[in-house]
Formats: sequence, C-alpha cells, structure tokens
Amino acid sequence: MSTPFEFKTSFKLDKAHFAECFDQSVVERPMMQKYRNAMILTVVGLLLIFVVGTNQYAAFFVVAVAALEALSVYYKRTWWLWRQMLSKAYNHQVDLIIDEQGITTKSFHVNSKLNFSDVSKLKQSDVGLLLTHSAGVSYISKQCLTPEVVDFITHKISS
Repeated sequence: MSTPFEFKTSFKLDKAHFAECFDQSVVERPMMQKYRNAMILTVVGLLLIFVVGTNQYAAFFVVAVAALEALSVYYKRTWWLWRQMLSKAYNHQVDLIIDEQGITTKSFHVNSKLNFSDVSKLKQSDVGLLLTHSAGVSYISKQCLTPEVVDFITHKISS
C-alpha cells in the first residue's frame, strides 16, 4: 500500500506575491473595452453641459465621475496592490498543505480548503497555477511548489 501524498510549505503574503497574483490572474481586454464606461460617462456629461442645459453641478459631477473611472482603469494594478497591502493578511505567513483531497491554506486570519473535485479548470503559466472553481479563481505560485507537486495537482484535477 502506498503512502498518501502530502506536501507542506509556507510563504509570506508580501508585495511581490500579490503583484504576481495580479499579473497572472487579470485578463487583459482591448483598450476601448476597458475605458468604455469612462467614455460613456464623458459623453453623457458633455451632453448635459452643452445640449440639455441642466444643473451645471450635476453635469460636471458626471464628467468628474468619468475622469475617476478612467483613473481607476489606468491605475487598476496599483489600486489593487494597495488594497491588498492594507489588508490584515499582508506580511503574514501562510501555510500551504496539498494532499489527496485538495489544497488547504492556513494563516492567522483565514483558513480555507479547496477540494480537487470542486476545481473545474486549471490554467498553468510559467510562474503559477490558476484554479477555477465555483467560488471564483485561486492562484498558487510555483515559487513554493516542486515540479512533482505541480504534476500531482495537474493529475488530480485532470482525472
């Protein structure tokens, strides 16, 4: 009888880790699609200013919201990293346990378990694994994994 597989490691949730998570998990869209809402708000605001002749404060507010929306798209990565660095989990150790059932993460603030049976899709990149499941997408960096563990995860999800 073979021994059950179990792999344990730990890593720190630092800025480099969060940056890698963001870079690997964000789906890039065409430029026009990213800024679509900002452009629509700008057009509506300009129409309110020049054509309709409504309250100028309301019209300028819509234009200001359009500018804010454009800035949020432009600084999306910076804003996301900043929010993660303000979280209580930032700079804390996370224990990662991979066994026959799934992937468990344990930290002072969050304990979670992702069963392999719940994973619907696995996308592998040069630096990590993206696991799609019913609750969303989880990312695991390959920096803390051995090639044998990556092969084990790939085999468990594909079977």
